[in-house]
Amino acid sequence: MILTLVLLAIGALLFVVIAYNVVQQYKQKAEADKRRAVAQYKAVVDETEEVLLHVNLVPFSKNMVLILQNRVLDAYRAIASVLPSNQLKQRIADIQTQIKNVQDNYSAQDEGHFKTPESDRHALQMLQLVKRMRAVLRVEQNKGKIDPQGFAKEDRRLELMQLKINVANLLKKAGEAQVDGQLGTCRQLLTKGLTTLSSLADKDPYLLSREEEFRSGLASLDALQQQNNAQDIQTMKDKEANDLDLLFQPKKKW
Repeated sequence: MILTLVLLAIGALLFVVIAYNVVQQYKQKAEADKRRAVAQYKAVVDETEEVLLHVNLVPFSKNMVLILQNRVLDAYRAIASVLPSNQLKQRIADIQTQIKNVQDNYSAQDEGHFKTPESDRHALQMLQLVKRMRAVLRVEQNKGKIDPQGFAKEDRRLELMQLKINVANLLKKAGEAQVDGQLGTCRQLLTKGLTTLSSLADKDPYLLSREEEFRSGLASLDALQQQNNAQDIQTMKDKEANDLDLLFQPKKKW
Protein backbone atom coordinates (compact mmCIF):
# COMPACT_ATOMS: atom_id res chain seq x y z
CA MET A 1 0.00 0.00 0.00
CA ILE A 2 2.78 2.42 0.93
CA LEU A 3 4.67 1.49 -2.23
CA THR A 4 1.58 2.19 -4.29
CA LEU A 5 1.20 5.63 -2.72
CA VAL A 6 4.87 6.38 -3.32
CA LEU A 7 4.56 5.38 -7.00
CA LEU A 8 1.42 7.47 -7.37
CA ALA A 9 3.19 10.44 -5.80
CA ILE A 10 6.18 10.03 -8.12
CA GLY A 11 3.83 9.75 -11.10
CA ALA A 12 1.95 12.89 -10.06
CA LEU A 13 5.22 14.76 -9.59
CA LEU A 14 6.43 13.70 -13.03
CA PHE A 15 3.12 14.82 -14.52
CA VAL A 16 3.46 18.20 -12.84
CA VAL A 17 7.03 18.58 -14.08
CA ILE A 18 6.08 17.63 -17.63
CA ALA A 19 3.05 19.92 -17.60
CA TYR A 20 5.19 22.78 -16.26
CA ASN A 21 7.76 22.24 -19.02
CA VAL A 22 5.04 22.15 -21.67
CA VAL A 23 3.56 25.41 -20.35
CA GLN A 24 7.00 27.05 -20.25
CA GLN A 25 7.79 25.93 -23.79
CA TYR A 26 4.43 27.29 -24.95
CA LYS A 27 5.12 30.62 -23.26
CA GLN A 28 8.61 30.78 -24.75
CA LYS A 29 7.24 30.00 -28.22
CA ALA A 30 4.52 32.63 -27.81
CA GLU A 31 7.12 35.21 -26.75
CA ALA A 32 9.37 34.26 -29.66
CA ASP A 33 6.45 34.58 -32.07
CA LYS A 34 5.66 38.01 -30.63
CA ARG A 35 9.25 39.17 -31.00
CA ARG A 36 9.40 37.84 -34.57
CA ALA A 37 6.12 39.54 -35.50
CA VAL A 38 7.22 42.83 -33.94
CA ALA A 39 10.55 42.63 -35.78
CA GLN A 40 8.76 42.07 -39.09
CA TYR A 41 6.41 45.01 -38.57
CA LYS A 42 9.30 47.19 -37.39
CA ALA A 43 11.19 46.32 -40.58
CA VAL A 44 8.16 47.46 -42.60
CA VAL A 45 8.10 50.75 -40.66
CA ASP A 46 11.84 51.36 -41.15
CA GLU A 47 11.73 50.54 -44.88
CA THR A 48 8.67 52.71 -45.54
CA GLU A 49 9.87 55.69 -43.49
CA GLU A 50 13.22 55.56 -45.30
CA VAL A 51 11.40 55.83 -48.62
CA LEU A 52 9.41 58.81 -47.32
CA LEU A 53 12.63 60.52 -46.24
CA HIS A 54 13.85 60.60 -49.86
CA VAL A 55 10.98 62.71 -51.15
CA ASN A 56 13.61 65.21 -52.39
CA LEU A 57 14.98 62.74 -54.95
CA VAL A 58 11.83 62.23 -57.02
CA PRO A 59 8.36 63.83 -56.88
CA PHE A 60 5.83 61.83 -54.83
CA SER A 61 2.15 61.90 -55.77
CA LYS A 62 -0.43 62.54 -53.06
CA ASN A 63 -1.74 58.98 -53.44
CA MET A 64 1.75 57.52 -53.03
CA VAL A 65 2.40 59.53 -49.86
CA LEU A 66 -0.91 58.33 -48.39
CA ILE A 67 -0.16 54.72 -49.34
CA LEU A 68 3.22 54.89 -47.60
CA GLN A 69 1.88 56.63 -44.48
CA ASN A 70 -1.04 54.21 -44.15
CA ARG A 71 1.44 51.35 -44.46
CA VAL A 72 3.37 52.75 -41.51
CA LEU A 73 0.12 53.23 -39.57
CA ASP A 74 -0.98 49.63 -40.17
CA ALA A 75 2.41 48.33 -39.05
CA TYR A 76 2.34 50.36 -35.81
CA ARG A 77 -1.20 49.21 -35.09
CA ALA A 78 -0.10 45.60 -35.55
CA ILE A 79 2.82 46.14 -33.14
CA ALA A 80 0.47 47.77 -30.61
CA SER A 81 -1.85 44.74 -30.78
CA VAL A 82 1.07 42.53 -29.74
CA LEU A 83 2.90 44.86 -27.35
CA PRO A 84 0.62 47.76 -26.40
CA SER A 85 2.21 50.86 -24.89
CA ASN A 86 1.48 54.54 -24.41
CA GLN A 87 4.41 55.42 -26.64
CA LEU A 88 2.91 53.44 -29.52
CA LYS A 89 -0.49 55.05 -28.96
CA GLN A 90 1.11 58.47 -29.29
CA ARG A 91 3.04 57.42 -32.41
CA ILE A 92 -0.18 56.14 -34.00
CA ALA A 93 -1.94 59.42 -33.18
CA ASP A 94 0.94 61.38 -34.75
CA ILE A 95 0.77 59.38 -37.97
CA GLN A 96 -3.00 59.82 -38.15
CA THR A 97 -2.45 63.58 -37.87
CA GLN A 98 0.13 63.46 -40.68
CA ILE A 99 -2.27 61.52 -42.89
CA LYS A 100 -5.04 64.04 -42.30
CA ASN A 101 -2.65 66.88 -43.08
CA VAL A 102 -1.71 65.26 -46.41
CA GLN A 103 -5.35 64.63 -47.27
CA ASP A 104 -6.30 68.24 -46.55
CA ASN A 105 -3.27 70.19 -47.74
CA TYR A 106 -1.19 68.14 -50.21
CA SER A 107 -1.68 69.72 -53.63
CA ALA A 108 -0.49 68.96 -57.14
CA GLN A 109 2.14 71.68 -56.72
CA ASP A 110 3.51 69.86 -53.66
CA GLU A 111 4.11 66.79 -55.81
CA GLY A 112 6.97 68.76 -57.32
CA HIS A 113 8.59 68.62 -60.71
CA PHE A 114 11.02 66.07 -62.03
CA LYS A 115 14.62 67.10 -61.48
CA THR A 116 17.22 65.90 -63.96
CA PRO A 117 19.87 63.65 -62.32
CA GLU A 118 23.18 65.42 -61.87
CA SER A 119 25.36 62.32 -62.29
CA ASP A 120 25.24 58.56 -62.92
CA ARG A 121 25.29 58.01 -59.15
CA HIS A 122 22.39 60.41 -58.66
CA ALA A 123 20.43 58.69 -61.45
CA LEU A 124 21.09 55.29 -59.87
CA GLN A 125 19.79 56.50 -56.50
CA MET A 126 16.65 57.83 -58.15
CA LEU A 127 16.05 54.58 -60.04
CA GLN A 128 16.53 52.50 -56.89
CA LEU A 129 14.03 54.66 -55.01
CA VAL A 130 11.40 54.38 -57.75
CA LYS A 131 11.88 50.59 -57.87
CA ARG A 132 11.35 50.40 -54.11
CA MET A 133 8.22 52.50 -54.41
CA ARG A 134 6.84 50.17 -57.10
CA ALA A 135 7.65 47.14 -54.94
CA VAL A 136 5.76 48.65 -51.98
CA LEU A 137 2.87 49.47 -54.28
CA ARG A 138 2.63 45.83 -55.43
CA VAL A 139 2.72 44.55 -51.85
CA GLU A 140 -0.06 46.89 -50.77
CA GLN A 141 -2.12 46.00 -53.82
CA ASN A 142 -1.75 42.29 -53.01
CA LYS A 143 -3.04 43.03 -49.50
CA GLY A 144 -6.14 44.64 -51.03
CA LYS A 145 -5.18 48.11 -49.79
CA ILE A 146 -5.33 49.60 -53.29
CA ASP A 147 -8.03 49.08 -55.91
CA PRO A 148 -6.86 47.79 -59.33
CA GLN A 149 -7.54 51.09 -61.10
CA GLY A 150 -5.63 53.10 -58.50
CA PHE A 151 -2.76 50.62 -58.62
CA ALA A 152 -2.54 50.77 -62.42
CA LYS A 153 -2.53 54.57 -62.43
CA GLU A 154 0.16 54.94 -59.75
CA ASP A 155 2.32 52.13 -61.13
CA ARG A 156 2.23 53.75 -64.59
CA ARG A 157 3.23 57.09 -63.06
CA LEU A 158 6.24 55.43 -61.43
CA GLU A 159 7.08 53.57 -64.65
CA LEU A 160 7.16 56.88 -66.52
CA MET A 161 9.31 58.28 -63.71
CA GLN A 162 11.87 55.54 -64.38
CA LEU A 163 11.73 56.40 -68.07
CA LYS A 164 12.32 60.10 -67.34
CA ILE A 165 15.43 59.26 -65.31
CA ASN A 166 16.81 57.04 -68.07
CA VAL A 167 15.96 59.57 -70.79
CA ALA A 168 17.60 62.42 -68.89
CA ASN A 169 20.73 60.32 -68.38
CA LEU A 170 20.70 59.34 -72.06
CA LEU A 171 20.63 63.00 -73.14
CA LYS A 172 23.47 63.80 -70.76
CA LYS A 173 25.64 60.98 -72.16
CA ALA A 174 24.83 62.01 -75.74
CA GLY A 175 25.95 65.57 -75.00
CA GLU A 176 29.19 64.31 -73.45
CA ALA A 177 29.85 62.06 -76.47
CA GLN A 178 29.38 64.99 -78.86
CA VAL A 179 31.76 67.18 -76.87
CA ASP A 180 34.35 64.36 -76.97
CA GLY A 181 33.96 64.09 -80.73
CA GLN A 182 32.32 60.65 -80.55
CA LEU A 183 29.64 61.52 -83.08
CA GLY A 184 28.75 57.91 -83.86
CA THR A 185 28.08 57.15 -80.21
CA CYS A 186 26.15 60.40 -79.87
CA ARG A 187 23.93 59.47 -82.82
CA GLN A 188 23.25 56.00 -81.39
CA LEU A 189 22.18 57.45 -78.03
CA LEU A 190 19.97 60.12 -79.59
CA THR A 191 18.36 57.59 -81.94
CA LYS A 192 17.69 55.21 -79.07
CA GLY A 193 16.01 57.95 -77.04
CA LEU A 194 13.90 59.20 -79.94
CA THR A 195 12.78 55.67 -80.85
CA THR A 196 11.75 54.98 -77.26
CA LEU A 197 9.73 58.18 -76.88
CA SER A 198 8.18 58.10 -80.36
CA SER A 199 6.40 54.83 -79.53
CA LEU A 200 5.04 56.18 -76.23
CA ALA A 201 1.37 57.19 -76.24
CA ASP A 202 0.98 58.88 -72.84
CA LYS A 203 3.84 61.37 -72.83
CA ASP A 204 3.64 64.30 -70.42
CA PRO A 205 5.12 67.77 -71.16
CA TYR A 206 8.53 66.75 -69.79
CA LEU A 207 8.82 63.71 -72.10
CA LEU A 208 7.46 65.69 -75.07
CA SER A 209 10.19 68.27 -74.49
CA ARG A 210 12.87 65.58 -74.29
CA GLU A 211 11.57 63.99 -77.49
CA GLU A 212 12.04 67.31 -79.26
CA GLU A 213 15.57 67.55 -77.83
CA PHE A 214 16.44 64.13 -79.28
CA ARG A 215 15.00 65.16 -82.64
CA SER A 216 16.82 68.51 -82.75
CA GLY A 217 20.02 66.80 -81.59
CA LEU A 218 19.90 64.42 -84.51
CA ALA A 219 19.15 67.29 -86.89
CA SER A 220 22.20 69.16 -85.55
CA LEU A 221 24.33 66.06 -86.06
CA ASP A 222 23.12 65.75 -89.65
CA ALA A 223 23.98 69.40 -90.31
CA LEU A 224 27.39 68.97 -88.70
CA GLN A 225 28.06 65.85 -90.75
CA GLN A 226 27.10 67.64 -93.98
CA GLN A 227 29.40 70.51 -93.03
CA ASN A 228 32.25 68.08 -92.30
CA ASN A 229 31.63 66.24 -95.57
CA ALA A 230 31.71 69.52 -97.49
CA GLN A 231 34.94 70.45 -95.76
CA ASP A 232 36.44 67.04 -96.57
CA ILE A 233 35.43 67.40 -100.23
CA GLN A 234 36.93 70.88 -100.42
CA THR A 235 40.12 69.64 -98.74
CA MET A 236 40.42 66.84 -101.31
CA LYS A 237 39.85 69.31 -104.17
CA ASP A 238 42.48 71.64 -102.78
CA LYS A 239 44.91 68.74 -102.46
CA GLU A 240 44.25 67.61 -106.04
CA ALA A 241 44.72 71.18 -107.28
CA ASN A 242 48.03 71.44 -105.43
CA ASP A 243 49.15 68.12 -106.87
CA LEU A 244 48.30 69.29 -110.39
CA ASP A 245 50.10 72.58 -109.84
CA LEU A 246 53.19 70.71 -108.76
CA LEU A 247 52.93 68.37 -111.75
CA PHE A 248 52.60 71.04 -114.42
CA GLN A 249 54.68 73.82 -112.99
CA PRO A 250 57.68 74.83 -115.15
CA LYS A 251 60.75 72.79 -114.51
CA LYS A 252 63.78 74.61 -113.29
CA LYS A 253 66.97 74.46 -115.33
CA TRP A 254 70.14 73.99 -113.39
